Amino acid sequence: MLKLFYSPGACSIVPHIALEEAGAEFEPVRVMLAEGEHMRPEYLAINPHARVPALGTDQGVITENIAILNFIADSFGAAGSVPRGDAFEAARCNELLGWFASSVHISFATIWRGSRFTDDESVWPALAAGGKAALKKHFAEIEELCADGWLAGGAFTAADSYAAIFYRWGRRIEMDMGGYPRWAALVARVVDRPAVQRVLEREGWKRSDFVTS
Repeated sequence: MLKLFYSPGACSIVPHIALEEAGAEFEPVRVMLAEGEHMRPEYLAINPHARVPALGTDQGVITENIAILNFIADSFGAAGSVPRGDAFEAARCNELLGWFASSVHISFATIWRGSRFTDDESVWPALAAGGKAALKKHFAEIEELCADGWLAGGAFTAADSYAAIFYRWGRRIEMDMGGYPRWAALVARVVDRPAVQRVLEREGWKRSDFVTS
């Protein structure tokens, strides 16, 4: 059986949603980042990078969201991961996932986890300020990408789940999210999906934690 190591509200919610959308049989294993459980020896034996998500399979552990999501896509071919059957839509989804992981997510990390970048605590406020400035640009780009449907073609994908968690994180750091109505509408479409609602309940979140409309 697959085993998903996740932390509530972290980016691990993206493969969590993908597995639930696929109707996959899996064991969700909670790893509380806020309590430092990701730094304990037993978890470092699973993922020595001390990050979530990690996906345990019969062949071994897979880490990094993009790798996990493509594994789920190849295994189940369901909504919520990466499209299969259209090479361009698959590439487009992976393009967005790559940008989200390497740029947008990193901007949040400079705000929350300055110690990842330097041990000099005096630099952390400058890192956080730079992260917020970068997020304003990223958020504007995400808003432009949003339309009436989904981000990567005609079906719900992992890119949409990632955009939803970023929107919640934006609210969490008290950025003004009122200027992104198309993005907010996308998030509402995501959280109203039955599979997503099941994941939110399992992780301990409500719809209102993501959107107010």
